[in-house]
Amino acid sequence: MKKIKYISALSVISLFVLGSCSSDSSVDTEKPVIILNAPEEGAKLAAGSDIHFDMEVSDNVALGSYNIDIHDDFDGHNHGTESTSVLKNVVQNIDESQENATRVSFVYNHTWTDIVGKRNDHVHHHEIVIAKDAKRGKYHFVVKVLDKAGNQSMEFRTIEIVDPEDADHDHNH
Repeated sequence: MKKIKYISALSVISLFVLGSCSSDSSVDTEKPVIILNAPEEGAKLAAGSDIHFDMEVSDNVALGSYNIDIHDDFDGHNHGTESTSVLKNVVQNIDESQENATRVSFVYNHTWTDIVGKRNDHVHHHEIVIAKDAKRGKYHFVVKVLDKAGNQSMEFRTIEIVDPEDADHDHNH
């Protein structure tokens, strides 16, 4: 009987010891860091041209992927990052000319995985091309970066798609 009690007590103690060792302190809970250099906040980008995209990205363990989502801001929505009211003057966000009414809202969403496993990277490209017939007005430019553990960081910019003669032309490559 003493032997059974001894084995039972040893089993219970073993469970506590093993259970306390199983909490893994190496779990990555830190979000990646994004430094978005381009496009700048408020950039005026020409319809029919490419977008100069430039960022520095890093993670304490390993990066996973990044995504760029571009969509219109014609309804005046925000992503919880602005302190202003959601009900802002929507007329300022879209060119209401007859010509613009026939154009199509520009939408872009793409994910890249070329940063997988790296701790830091400089990403620079001109892969995103704005359609020539893109509706002129304000858009949200959203960058999402995931690390391999699934932690996510986001950066937001408001950009404006304009006619080529009204675009910003002074950016560095």
